[in-house]
Amino acid sequence: MEIIHLSVNSQFKVEDSVCALGFFDGVHLGHQQLLKNVESISKEKGLKKAIMTFSLHPKQILEKNDYTYLMSLSEKIKVLEELEFDYFYIIDFDQEVAHLEPDVFLKKYIIDHHIKHVVCGFDFHFGNKGKGDISTLANNSFFDVTVVDEYTENSLKVSSSYIKTLLNDGCVEKANYLLTRPYRVSGKVIYGLQNGRKIGFPTANINYGHYVVLKKGVYGVYLIVHGKRYKGMANIGYNPTVGVLHNLSLEVNIFNFDQDIYGEEVDVDFIFRVRDECKFKSLNHLKEQLEKDKKHIDQFLD
Repeated sequence: MEIIHLSVNSQFKVEDSVCALGFFDGVHLGHQQLLKNVESISKEKGLKKAIMTFSLHPKQILEKNDYTYLMSLSEKIKVLEELEFDYFYIIDFDQEVAHLEPDVFLKKYIIDHHIKHVVCGFDFHFGNKGKGDISTLANNSFFDVTVVDEYTENSLKVSSSYIKTLLNDGCVEKANYLLTRPYRVSGKVIYGLQNGRKIGFPTANINYGHYVVLKKGVYGVYLIVHGKRYKGMANIGYNPTVGVLHNLSLEVNIFNFDQDIYGEEVDVDFIFRVRDECKFKSLNHLKEQLEKDKKHIDQFLD
């Protein structure tokens, strides 16, 4: 798959393609309906398969807020590579791109890059103030358009925002079903206070960056480091029994593991939720509960 970063004036020599448009955070079941259409149109018309997204979510630039994501750009690329897409277009989103009029956006990004068929969701918007929509796309003579209807599960629209709400509520198994893969946080192992080590449960503290953070509590996870997967017990919260953390932390006790991985990039796949975070009467009470949690997790993970 060819990864192509697009600026306002960039042009690349590419073959004719059918392209899905959107941000695709999570590449969940709803997004996958668009990708299936790209696959079928590609075979029907003999076009290359492409996806076009933004480097950052527009809200992060336009609203200047601390936007949280379901997946990193690199993880998104991995998923598309597995689906054997030909082109992955990344629009380097900034204020200049945000203020392009819809017709200019289409000329610079769609028409100039030989996209002959566009696939998008029914609520897709683009261009200055989101003035471009599916009607704008349909009223052109340069490419065909396929609009994919709303995708629902149990009468609820499957969207990135809905999955974020599930994760915020701790419903990780339902979120994983809609994502069609475990929710993953990737980040660097950083130094913590090493309180877990004092009670026999050393943890790797993960810098979770701009990822959506799950509800506080204990989770059964897999941690992947150096290409190998380990069972683990993750805690998200403030360690109230110790009572010294001011910022939310993600810590993972990795089962049967004794390597030094400070500074290493790791992946944490969340599989199921065990319990809420709570304050224990003593470190001994906490240790007893962690032993129960570990046994429970060890039984249910493969």
